[in-house]
Amino acid sequence: MRAATFLPFLDTLKTYTARDFRADLTAALTVTPMAIPQAMAYALIAGVHPQYGIYACMLPVIVAALWGSARYLAAGPTNAISMVLFSTMATVSVGGTLIASLPQEARMAYVFGLALLCGLIQVGMGLARLGDLANFISHSVMVAFSTGAALLIAAGQLKTVLGLPGPKPAGFFPQLGMAARQLGQINYWSLGLALLTIALILLLRNSISRRFPATLAALALVSLIADGLQATANGVALVGPIPSIIPPLSLPPAFDLTALGDLFMPALAIALLGTVESLAIGKQMADIKGDVFNGSQELIGQGLGNIAAGLTSGIPGCGSFTRSALVVTSGGTTRMGTVFSGLLVLPMLFVLAPLISYLPMPALGGVLLLISFQMIDREAIRLCLVATRVDRAVLLLTFAATLLLDLERAIFVGVLLSLVLFIYKTSHPRVRRLRPKDPLLRDAPPDMPPGIAVYVIEGTLFFGAIHELERQLREEDREPARLVVLHLTRVFWLDASGAHALAQFVERCYAHSVPVILVVGSRNVRDILRRTGLLSYLSSGFVAETINEGLRLAANLLSRITCRDDRCSVPAPDPPPAPPPEKTAAAMAATANEGEPQTAPPKPASATKQP
Repeated sequence: MRAATFLPFLDTLKTYTARDFRADLTAALTVTPMAIPQAMAYALIAGVHPQYGIYACMLPVIVAALWGSARYLAAGPTNAISMVLFSTMATVSVGGTLIASLPQEARMAYVFGLALLCGLIQVGMGLARLGDLANFISHSVMVAFSTGAALLIAAGQLKTVLGLPGPKPAGFFPQLGMAARQLGQINYWSLGLALLTIALILLLRNSISRRFPATLAALALVSLIADGLQATANGVALVGPIPSIIPPLSLPPAFDLTALGDLFMPALAIALLGTVESLAIGKQMADIKGDVFNGSQELIGQGLGNIAAGLTSGIPGCGSFTRSALVVTSGGTTRMGTVFSGLLVLPMLFVLAPLISYLPMPALGGVLLLISFQMIDREAIRLCLVATRVDRAVLLLTFAATLLLDLERAIFVGVLLSLVLFIYKTSHPRVRRLRPKDPLLRDAPPDMPPGIAVYVIEGTLFFGAIHELERQLREEDREPARLVVLHLTRVFWLDASGAHALAQFVERCYAHSVPVILVVGSRNVRDILRRTGLLSYLSSGFVAETINEGLRLAANLLSRITCRDDRCSVPAPDPPPAPPPEKTAAAMAATANEGEPQTAPPKPASATKQP
């Protein structure tokens, strides 16, 4: 077994050049100054000290980049994961005490435990090759969750930005209510610094360059202004000291089955959310550069990164679109660009730590307000609202769940809605009755007798789809039919229940003296129908490989049906045509060995004459 299977970064190092090094280092120098203030802001969203967000930008980012699949995917703290983490601490209790109300040292032990448990779940999913499961999460769910999370982030910063006193409640509407009740107690120094931060970020970003670390520069300027104006004397809170040390090793709380059970579902929610975000971003980055993307390997990388976070005092995270896109636009060429970014955080921490302690908290709140506004994708929302009624319903339900429920529960609501949407779509095959001028009938026999109904069925025929098929056939049956041709060439899969229900449908047609001819072009579908006995029941005279062959059989058979005194007689079909001269003897023998009996379907004793 190749070593690259366990160490995927070896392939990168084998072909690594000095030119790659320069490009990756340049990308890292661009990404790191932006990643540090982002990580601090996301730590505040999670309800922990900003230093734990910075720690999550070091070893976890390096490990996820080395063992992942996408060379441009940059992991680390993200807004959505931090929101779920905050919701977990505000709602999960240990020994009758909410995690959020525990002292910081005890509280952080459970945060590290969540990161470790989340990482183990993701590694297990990757080893089980479940990387493609994220495809079942619909786009409407992700758009709704991102929009709801953006509003939650904005509402969660109202207390900090407005400088309001008292504890911050949990939940979107309680936070809005708290802000509305305390409008008379707004600290205008805090509000002014938050608005100044937003204005400076937008000004620097638009006037200099997208690659310029506008957020870091704006925070530095606001810190200087706040210190010069003595904002702390006017009630403005500061971040406070951050230790300039290597991230200390950390351990989850002592093994406790009760605590493990309480944390498992939130950890699973974080793992699922991180999986969806990382795989979606990883695929997008891979498509941009035409790379091959292995979702299961990426899950292993993200899981190992979260395990590293749990062991080095970091909060859990996942792939970040903002940082990943910046790696691409700043010229990075390999996964080492993200690795260098993780390595650069430590020396930058030693340089910036004394300055970060003077950073006003409302300035970080302003950064989060700007991030939350940028998270709302108005075009994606419009697309989901106008596409279909199902997409619109899923969008609105998931959005409501995000604002009304705990975020981990909202995630499971979204996943459940995605699965229901998938089942709904697969259980609704498209049934269309062909009209005489349809292109599929352009080569039909010129002497086609009236009364032949040709239906094209597209989709998947499984146990949940047959009743929908029959309903659509009834709705399409505006004109009485003397013979039905079912065109199954566009059915790419069916199961045993679908084959059985299809046989029952054929029997019901025979009970009304309406023969059925199947057009089956897929070898896979034909093999399933053969193994389940339906082809033997019909015989080859009622089964065709092409629509033209099926129409020829239908015309020949229908011209020989005789009806007298309201009783119809269906003759046996003609035997299949002789094989063409160029067909080899071996192929003829293989066909003969298939063992399909050449008998006609059972004739009903009597039936009402069909018009």
